[in-house]
Amino acid sequence: MLEVAFVLAPRQNHFFAELQDALRYEIEAAGVATSLHWGDFPAPRPGLVYAVIPPHEYFTLMHGRIGPADEVLARTMYICGEQPNTPFFDWNVHFAPRAGRVFDINRLGVRAFGEHGIEAEHLQLGHTGAWDRLSPDVERDIDVLFMGAESQKRLVHLAQAARPLRDRRCRFVLSDNSRPNFKASETYVAEDEKWNLLNRSKVLINIHQGDTPYFEWLRIVQAMANGCVVVTESSVDYEPLVPGEHFLSGAPETLGHLAEHLLLNGHRRWEIQTAAYETLRDQLPMRAAADKLIAAARELDERPLPNAQHPFFTQPSRTEAEHDAVLAQLVPGTPDEAPERGVLKALRLDLMDARRSLEKLTQRVEGRARPNVVVHRRSQGWLGARPKVSVLVTLFNYESHIRGALDSVLRSRERSWEILVVDDGSTDGSLAAADAWVREHDTAPVLLLRHPVNRGLADARNSVLALARGEFCFVLDADNEILPETFTALLAALEHDPEAAYAYGSAERFRDEEPVGLLNIYGWNPTRFRTGNYIDAMAMIRTARLREMGGYRRDRRLYGWEDFDLWVRMAEREHYGVFVPSVVARYRQTGHSMLTVTNVSGAEAKSVIAEAAPTIMSR
Repeated sequence: MLEVAFVLAPRQNHFFAELQDALRYEIEAAGVATSLHWGDFPAPRPGLVYAVIPPHEYFTLMHGRIGPADEVLARTMYICGEQPNTPFFDWNVHFAPRAGRVFDINRLGVRAFGEHGIEAEHLQLGHTGAWDRLSPDVERDIDVLFMGAESQKRLVHLAQAARPLRDRRCRFVLSDNSRPNFKASETYVAEDEKWNLLNRSKVLINIHQGDTPYFEWLRIVQAMANGCVVVTESSVDYEPLVPGEHFLSGAPETLGHLAEHLLLNGHRRWEIQTAAYETLRDQLPMRAAADKLIAAARELDERPLPNAQHPFFTQPSRTEAEHDAVLAQLVPGTPDEAPERGVLKALRLDLMDARRSLEKLTQRVEGRARPNVVVHRRSQGWLGARPKVSVLVTLFNYESHIRGALDSVLRSRERSWEILVVDDGSTDGSLAAADAWVREHDTAPVLLLRHPVNRGLADARNSVLALARGEFCFVLDADNEILPETFTALLAALEHDPEAAYAYGSAERFRDEEPVGLLNIYGWNPTRFRTGNYIDAMAMIRTARLREMGGYRRDRRLYGWEDFDLWVRMAEREHYGVFVPSVVARYRQTGHSMLTVTNVSGAEAKSVIAEAAPTIMSR
């Protein structure tokens, strides 16, 4: 009796586990037995043929890229789904000559195998009951969904797409592919959560990870099978699907506008949704792929049986710790920082401290000594306000940007706020610019403070925190901006999770008003802090919690790392943040003087942070 044994490595990408689920579902529907084996190949017997999805992952995680004996692989089908022009595809090419048969889910991959002299067959994906979870009872309350691995190209084009979709409910799920995503996590959705997301979403945006115009069949078929309309970057090999009839296609910078077009035109979206689903179901059944694999399995079953006593079949499987060790080898390490960079940063900080001391001394000698904090101006609107959100703005030499930051708060749909601005001894016209804005918006609740002498970011933020009256604080640097829905989205997240200390969302990185990527793309995971900070200062924090933490630490060794230090100290006390997976703010990418000092060296700051949070930062 014929049986197809699917063999996967433990902790292999769940993306490929979904593919084997569908293929096994269809093969068994055709009357052929299947089995799933996590780890080593089962011992051979007549009628047993193997299938590996995909070879490069399996052999890397299980066998150090060597693989089983040739007589085993001669009875094995390789099912590949990696994009050409990537190291992963190249490894599949390396393993392919030893396989009994090679299949690829994209015609582009089949052609690329052919260019390497390897005969591969196309395995057309299509409709299957394993993926069709379409439910008329689920409300499509998400306008636009993106799911895919992080890449710089995707970050740039998602930032572009976010602009025309600012008033839409979006969810961007960007996975961290530094290691296999073998289960659901803060960066990866799987199983019921994934099918639910596709049922709840009206439009799915698809952007290629790199420059290859690869039609992502697995992702697109799953979306169509659950009634989610696809808007994709231009691709090749999408036949028999037809652009404009079954999906919309365009240049990556137009995808947000195409999605907005569908959201504004419900009838057009319904036409595409219906045509795509019916074509998938009636003309592209996954059963055809199953039949092709069954025919190949019958042919491979005629080949000689491997020796069941071969050492390959008797070796012990790897333990979980051994799998972790292999995964660690796949992640490139961070090179040690040159010690002279730390010395250079210390010298720059010494110079800054000397300038501050000199300015204080000069003011004292000249009889100009002032308190550390001076109230410069109160608006009429500030006096009687009872805000829910206190916006904390620190200002140092951002004369040309402060108006944009304050204007963005004025456009917020959440109206219960106050703005507290502190000018931290700016040497340009920043204070005058902020003062003019407050006078022009006297009915808005604004308090403008100033430090007669520059005291640094931590002191500046703590100065405005001390006077905050809102239940929540939102930290807004003077060169950044919020979107109209920022406060609404973050407050909703905190109301939904009363135990969360703060909420944060993604931010569009922009330069000269052009989007250049996204910031804050990962959900809450405290272990991620061990590799660096992944949460920007722009977050909605419970004021009481922030004060309980003592605000921002005044330690010059933390210069430029004050946010990182706060998040890690909070995590050490088991306070956590909740992630809103959509673009809620704008982060200006500049070469500001603070960044030039911060980026010189981070070694000392990391050690100070680790001392305050030994549990979180321990490896």
